[in-house]
Amino acid sequence: VHGRCICHHNTEGLSCERCKDFYNDAPWRPAEGTQDNACKRCNCNGHSGRCHFDMAVYQASGGVSGGVCEDCQDNTMGQHCDQCKPFFYWDPLKVISDPQACLPCHCDPEGTLHNGVCEGHTDPALGTVAGRCPCKENVEGVRCDKCRANYYGLSSSDPLGCQPCNCHPSGSLPFSVCDPATGECLCQQFTTGRRCEKCIVGYWGLGNSLYGCSPC
Repeated sequence: VHGRCICHHNTEGLSCERCKDFYNDAPWRPAEGTQDNACKRCNCNGHSGRCHFDMAVYQASGGVSGGVCEDCQDNTMGQHCDQCKPFFYWDPLKVISDPQACLPCHCDPEGTLHNGVCEGHTDPALGTVAGRCPCKENVEGVRCDKCRANYYGLSSSDPLGCQPCNCHPSGSLPFSVCDPATGECLCQQFTTGRRCEKCIVGYWGLGNSLYGCSPC
């Protein structure tokens, strides 16, 4: 009655001069001949119902996709809500559109590089494994929660994670490791000290013989 257009091709407005909400994956253009230049629906993998058009993103993609998803849910992020947020990883058994696709990392922040961020997805080319924790140099375990053999004192402030035990080779038991919490070494008979570095009273000569101390 008032000259209002009946819009098609996912457009809206008095003159169908803009794309509908969530149809912002391509710029609005008038139809040209047989080409309807329909507005394209954004792809947010089911994690968002809002998006906006970004010309720079559209041009960078070679004119394929310019829709940027907003307020991604289910611990996702990215242009298409197609990546997991930091501290989450993509379950390799699920598609990214699954609401449970992104699972929390289980890394110990004290022993993990980057404060407990795990590898976000499996990529053989990059050598990454989804959910794997990158341990500090002197730390081991699936969660990076244990000091390696001959190291102790797991600490978030230590860039290497743990300190070396430095057990005295002659005063400590063969192949012994120190206590992972206190750093105390397991001593040979007649030796003492945190590192088994001295003889008990009445004994001498640590390091003179193959093992331990000799009686005075």
